[in-house]
Amino acid sequence: MLVGHALGPMPGETVADVCAAPGTKATHLAALMGNRGRIVAGDPHAGRLGLLREACVRLGATIVEPRLLTAQALAVELGPVCDRVLVDAPCSNLGVLRRNPDGKWRRQPGDFSTLVPAQAQILAAAAELVRPGGIIVYATCSLEPEENEGVVAELRARRPDLEPDPLPPAVPEDCRVAPAVLRMTPHRHGSDGFTAHRLRRRT
Repeated sequence: MLVGHALGPMPGETVADVCAAPGTKATHLAALMGNRGRIVAGDPHAGRLGLLREACVRLGATIVEPRLLTAQALAVELGPVCDRVLVDAPCSNLGVLRRNPDGKWRRQPGDFSTLVPAQAQILAAAAELVRPGGIIVYATCSLEPEENEGVVAELRARRPDLEPDPLPPAVPEDCRVAPAVLRMTPHRHGSDGFTAHRLRRRT
């Protein structure tokens, strides 16, 4: 839920959620917006997108527009029109080992050579959706620097118009490791481990 607060959408805005299925965060964004505005919720997996549609109906999130599209295709279709963009990227999920300890047997060090380039491509595409002055939040269920700081640094090296933007007051101080970085850890917060970076595109 804190990822939605890190994005901080406002009623009436245009928002993109580029890795939206199964819809937990997209429907939360709709609630934060008072179900006013537009949320384009893209995901390339048809089965998971069906879960998003079901969640929207169940929760009355009528402003959410499910789209069977990758982040790259969504960027081509929409262009830089979004006030805010959320990237809840596919990742190693190593932050959830406390609840799913068997996950450590399904991961190898070499997995990062596939995951990180895919994350970088998704984030780069998402950056094409945000308007000047708009906000982008990149989040993973991981504490690994390769999947978080490394991906954000690579984007900023190519996009100097994107800069860290302070997290909103709704994000508690003890969840911040930097003004624009949210991090939850099992040993400190009793939660899963996850990370989120907030960036603003300069006008």
